[in-house]
Order: sequence, then C-alpha cells, then structure tokens
Amino acid sequence: MRDFSPIYDLPNAPAVYAFYSGGRGPRYVAYVGIAGKLKQRVVQHLIRRDSSVATGVSAVSLNPDQVTRIEWWGHPSFNKTVNLKAAEMVAFDLLQPALRSRGRDDSAGKEVLADPTFRKSMEVLFNGKPNGTVDFLTLSDALKRINQLEKRIEELEASLKK
Repeated sequence: MRDFSPIYDLPNAPAVYAFYSGGRGPRYVAYVGIAGKLKQRVVQHLIRRDSSVATGVSAVSLNPDQVTRIEWWGHPSFNKTVNLKAAEMVAFDLLQPALRSRGRDDSAGKEVLADPTFRKSMEVLFNGKPNGTVDFLTLSDALKRINQLEKRIEELEASLKK
C-alpha cells in the first residue's frame, strides 16, 4: 500500500493541479485538472478513487498507483470559477497532459482567456515554480532504500564485532 498521507496536508483552496507519472528521471504530465478545494479533489482521485478519470468510465483513465508527483498552482483570481476554468485551458496548452479533465466547453472561461493580460499572467504562473508539490515513493525508490538500509546494518554489525 502506498503512503498517500502527504495528501492530507494539501490546502483546501482553489487550484490547478497536475499529476505526474514516471520515475525520478523522466516524468510526464499524466493529468491536469482544477479544484475548488484541492485536498478534497485529490483525495477523490487518489484515495477514494471515485472520480471519473480514476474509475475508468472512459476509454482512457488515470491509474492512481502510477502517480509519482502532484504539483499545484493557486492564484487569487481562482476564487472565481470562470477564472479557474480559463487558467486550466492555459495549463492544458503549456503542460500537454496525456489526460485532461472532462470539463465542459465554457464560453465564459473562453472570454476570460481572450484577455491577453489574464493569459500572460497564467503563462507566467504555470511556467514558474508551482505553489506546492508532493512526491510519492515508487517501488524502485523503496527497493533502493531497503538496499541502503541493509548495507548500513551490515556495516554496523561489522563494527560491533571489532
């Protein structure tokens, strides 16, 4: 069972978030979505696993066990849902996720997106450092740590025999 306890430290604030898959080397953006309450939405995806993208109700779905990293971006304008939806569209363009949230076409969001000042501020936001990240151990990470611990135990046992 993977340790998803860091999820409970996520803020419950509006955000655009990205799930990454892959090891510690090359990663790819598996999914981008928006949330009015980030922690609640991530719990839905990765703990309860009852979001539409995690349940496999479509041809392509997200495997929560393959998520190795979460990044999220918040912004004061995200308190307005229309701005959050418009920001998500910018994130889709910049992050090129394998999966996108199944949000409906939003004409109001497109109007906000047509504002060059808003679009530029979102591009700066998503090209910059995220507001937060959570990394999850992969099986490979766990095996490396076990190997390191075994070596340390051997060294300690050897030093005690001297």
